[in-house]
Amino acid sequence: MSALTRYAGAALVLLGLLASDPSSAGPGDNVTWIADGHGCRVANTFPRPGESIAWSGHCRDGYADGDGVLQWFLEGREDDRFEGHLAMGWAEGRGELAKGDGSRYVGDWKHSLQEGIGRYEAPDGSWYQGEWKRGMPNGQGEYQDADGRKFVGEWVNGVLQSGNSEDRDRDQTPDPNRT
Repeated sequence: MSALTRYAGAALVLLGLLASDPSSAGPGDNVTWIADGHGCRVANTFPRPGESIAWSGHCRDGYADGDGVLQWFLEGREDDRFEGHLAMGWAEGRGELAKGDGSRYVGDWKHSLQEGIGRYEAPDGSWYQGEWKRGMPNGQGEYQDADGRKFVGEWVNGVLQSGNSEDRDRDQTPDPNRT
C-alpha cells in the first residue's frame, strides 16, 4: 500500500469526524428538530443525548432564520458553536463551526452540511482545504496530515482519487521491518 493511499484513507477518517451524518435528511424528509429556550427550532442532523441550544439570531415562523450564533450545550456545558447564516433552521451560506473537540470548519454550507469551498482543521494539526459536497471533500482540494505531508488533487466522497504528494519518496525509504 502506498503512502498516498494510507494518508488519503486517514484523511477520510479525519474528515468524517467533522461532517454531520451525510445521509441526513433533505428538505421535506423526516428530521429531528431542537428548540432553544424561546421555542426557535434548528435542524438537529446528529442528535446526542443531553444537548440543548441557544440561538442569538431572528426566529421566523418558529425556525432560526438569519445571521447569528448557534451555541450547542452538552449536559449544560458549552460544546459546538456555529456562527453564520441559518435559513428556516438549516445552516446555509457562509459559516464557521467550532467543535467541542477543537476541530473547526470555515466555509460554505447547504442544508447543514459542508458544501462549496471551505477549510477544516483537526485538533491534531491536520487540515483539508478545497471543495466540499454533502459534508465531504469533493472536487479539487489539498490535505495536510499531522506530520506535515501534503496531498493535492481531486477528491471524491472524501477520498483522494488523483493528484500528487509532496513526499512520494517517503514510501521508497528502506524499512527494516519489510520483507
